[in-house]
Amino acid sequence: MSSRRTLRVALVGAGAAGQAHAFGFRNVSMAAGLEQVDVDLAVVVDPNVELARRTADRYGYTEATADLQRVLDDPSIDAISVALPNSVHADVLPAILRSGKHVLAEKPIGRGADEAAELVELAEQSSATTGVGFSFRRLPGLAAVHDAVAAGAIGQVRSFTAWYNADYGASPQTPFSWRYAKESAGAGALIDIGTHALDTVQHVAGPIRRVLSATLHTAITERPIPGTDKTGAVDTDDIALLTVELENGAIGQIHVNRIAVGLPNSLGIEVHGAKGHARFDSISGGEFHIHLADDSSATLSGPRRVFTGPQHPYFSDVAAMPGGGVGTGYAEAFVAEIQHFVRCILAEEPMDTSFPSALRVMRAVDAAQRAAATGAAVEVDAQPISAPA
Repeated sequence: MSSRRTLRVALVGAGAAGQAHAFGFRNVSMAAGLEQVDVDLAVVVDPNVELARRTADRYGYTEATADLQRVLDDPSIDAISVALPNSVHADVLPAILRSGKHVLAEKPIGRGADEAAELVELAEQSSATTGVGFSFRRLPGLAAVHDAVAAGAIGQVRSFTAWYNADYGASPQTPFSWRYAKESAGAGALIDIGTHALDTVQHVAGPIRRVLSATLHTAITERPIPGTDKTGAVDTDDIALLTVELENGAIGQIHVNRIAVGLPNSLGIEVHGAKGHARFDSISGGEFHIHLADDSSATLSGPRRVFTGPQHPYFSDVAAMPGGGVGTGYAEAFVAEIQHFVRCILAEEPMDTSFPSALRVMRAVDAAQRAAATGAAVEVDAQPISAPA
């Protein structure tokens, strides 16, 4: 029997995303091959110590603190999971990356490509495992669509449609927060949830070469400031519409909406190829659809609805009852993401959702903003990611 390995973990950021990371670390040992890993949930770090304590108590961390430097200086901490607002990444992540500890940072890394490029350089200088959290890649249905497209099952990719619809900002009474200010967020729906859609496109269909056109629209222009009778001006986008061209020549559209009434959380993609098509929507996360051209059975030709099961990626490592049709969802995607992070630590290998891959997403975000401002097509910057200007 292999010897046991202990990983002491710190969580930086005790909000909703940080708690999703904490949920993942709690369930690492569900995965085959990770039964011998003892994850020591050591400490939660957040300026709001009361929130840090509630999160620590809920997920089984030993300690709560606001003192990040003490955690960075603690040689017993092996890995740090980071889930902070966009504007804080540029200030906090450099010290964390320089600490030499393994680092998983929630997306996006910064407010734009310039901030992201600086973080990429630091991540590449580290000898530790580093990566960025694009959890939707770990949904079995989306992973199955990726594998089918990569294997050529639907032929050469010709076009696609991708989307992320959510309703967290649908009410005009939703309080003003950092997400609604460009200075702190960088962009609105485009960066907050659109980065997941952009990563999905590049993961499934291919790298984005250029943004042909973009429209960024703010429908709710002011929101109430909590604790006051005043409102704050919203200068980030509620809706983003992009038309893009991929390096493989395919073209497609990406639609992102944070005010989609009645659609709480739906990320999806439909990819059309020369020999068929495939479709996935996270709001029906336990299934995907695929059509493969087959002239031998014309009367039965059409898309098939496939229920995810143990035969699909990640499923057996995260499903509470790993049998076909029981489904997996948003929470399990974070479990699979953390499992991948831990496997990479043990194997001393980079994560597939690396800091450079996150930079490619941020360059697409910047290109979309330039295209929206100028009305012209914009090439996605292809300068070497390890040598930011």
